[in-house]
Amino acid sequence: MKLNYEALRQVMLTVQDKSLNPNPIEIVNDVTEKGFTQSDASYALKQAIDSKLIDGKAEADLSGMLYFVVQDITPDGHKFIDSISAEEPWAKVKQVLKEEGIPTTIPSISRTIAKLFF
Repeated sequence: MKLNYEALRQVMLTVQDKSLNPNPIEIVNDVTEKGFTQSDASYALKQAIDSKLIDGKAEADLSGMLYFVVQDITPDGHKFIDSISAEEPWAKVKQVLKEEGIPTTIPSISRTIAKLFF
């Protein structure tokens, strides 16, 4: 499945607005209310966990249904959010990736954030 980076951004912003150990179903529902599909929201949450932006666990059952445990945002996740929460820095990150022909991946976004803002 292709990662929707706008959905990833929304997942991170949503988790930031929640208390510790947020309910993953609420996270996915909040992201879908912003106009994303449930598949995009769930996959973005999984990728945020797998990329260590969020401390948690994502597992799939035999049918492929994803189940989540979300504990908190990691320090790297906070850096990520700090740099993409406002529209202007997020647009700048996407512009640099496009101009430099860098594929949009979580590591490339994180590296571009570090290069531009830290």
